[in-house]
Amino acid sequence: MIKKTILCLCLLFLSLGQACRAEAENEEGVSLSKGGVVELRDASLGFLNLSLVDAVVLALKTNLDVDISRIDPLIEDKDISIEKAPFDPVLRMSGEIRKDETPLNSIFVTGTAPVDFLVQSHEGDAEISVLTPIGATVAMEYDFIKRARTPSGGVAFDPATDTFIEGRITAPLLKKFGVFYNRSKIYMAQNDKKKSIYALRGTAIDIANEVQRAYWDLVKGVENLQVAHKSLQRALKFMKSNELQVQAGILAPIDLAVDKEEVALSEEAIIIAEDEVQDREDKLKLLMNFLNPDVASWLSGITIVPLDKPVWELRDVNLNDSIRVALGNRPEIFERKLAMDNADIETRRKKNELLPQLDIEGGVRFSGLGKDSNDSQDSTYSTHFKSQYAKITLELPIGLRKERAEYAKAKYEERKAKLELTKQEQEVIFDVRDATRQVQTTGELVKSTRKTLEAAQERLDAEEKKYKVGRTTNLEVFRAQESLAIQEARRNKALGDYHIALGELEAAKGIILERLNIILEQQALGNDLIY
Repeated sequence: MIKKTILCLCLLFLSLGQACRAEAENEEGVSLSKGGVVELRDASLGFLNLSLVDAVVLALKTNLDVDISRIDPLIEDKDISIEKAPFDPVLRMSGEIRKDETPLNSIFVTGTAPVDFLVQSHEGDAEISVLTPIGATVAMEYDFIKRARTPSGGVAFDPATDTFIEGRITAPLLKKFGVFYNRSKIYMAQNDKKKSIYALRGTAIDIANEVQRAYWDLVKGVENLQVAHKSLQRALKFMKSNELQVQAGILAPIDLAVDKEEVALSEEAIIIAEDEVQDREDKLKLLMNFLNPDVASWLSGITIVPLDKPVWELRDVNLNDSIRVALGNRPEIFERKLAMDNADIETRRKKNELLPQLDIEGGVRFSGLGKDSNDSQDSTYSTHFKSQYAKITLELPIGLRKERAEYAKAKYEERKAKLELTKQEQEVIFDVRDATRQVQTTGELVKSTRKTLEAAQERLDAEEKKYKVGRTTNLEVFRAQESLAIQEARRNKALGDYHIALGELEAAKGIILERLNIILEQQALGNDLIY
């Protein structure tokens, strides 16, 4: 239900104010309004006019891979809270009622011996403690005990209440000491959240790249279909001209057999081109989640009309600049750097754990005694009965086999993370070099197909002129028409492949979203997308 709502709202109200748009054609269906909003003008006709940016935005809003990646930063954010939890104050309270009956062998208390000695007590204890960033634990404790004795001889008053307030601190001096050690897991959790954010951005880049590739493939398919229709129109026009000549007695009827064959072949080419368009359209629909049965059913049958057309302009591409941009923008690089940071943090943690355990503990206690709780508390707060203590503990494990193994393992992990970063940088450079070569190659093909298309058009014009004066056959004219159709298809393919290669290069550089003026949702990314 949520997916359905999102998709329909995207189709009805998707705003693309920052992107430049051409005017939508005046046809029924779904089109862009002048304000840059997708409008459903007649859903029953099933036409959807989409620009490349529209397609990418719809995919990013509805694609399941993006949705899955968007959840990971939210999960990692909770892990940060989990690692911060040990520094939250802890309040402990307990209460106890006891009744102890024991034999008492004391004539000073009862005058006779032995007798039953009964002690009834009510005890309450409350303690609040907090772990500080340096690893020290600070605690404050309050305790009271009310006792009634039977017999009560030998005491000043019965029942009596004892209370005390104690403050103490326990702190490590070597092992587990310091802000870095005690907050290191928080740092690692924060890095994990940043990694998930970069992974989300990487997924968005991959989806945007797949969408632009599928979009331009669809454009190529539509252009090829138009070429097939133009080829059929040329064949029909030429056949009708020949029919008139047959009727005039200039040509023999048998000459029309070649014309009919070429018309049939052109019709077959249209059928094949239409099937190819539908296949490529389904690929784009899949990326935009239009084929999901849980979403609006009419979306799967809608016809997508691409608004953006490939242009002849060729761009200059500088390999060194592209590599520099890629190394500064590819999310995978930052993920590896964060992984290396975590490995370094873990190494420093394990190095600290090789130190001896040297702890100090100190505290002060104020005690009181009275007939009731008020008297006892007054006695305690008077600070007359004061106790102080200090304690030091040294622990020296023999061998440190576990700690040394964990430290060595952490160093290996750190070395591994550095090598993985180097490998990732090389893979990014390879991607950029490959994408740059594709841009250059397809650019040269665009230039070449432009020349061959002009030559094919000149050949067709020449064959038609020669045919009019009887210096060639209709078969040669059809061959020229077929050659022109082939060159038009090659031109469309070269232009589409060139734009796909440009998109691949922008994806390899990690800036395809910026090129399309798309910003991922801030609430999903957080405010710390900077390494």
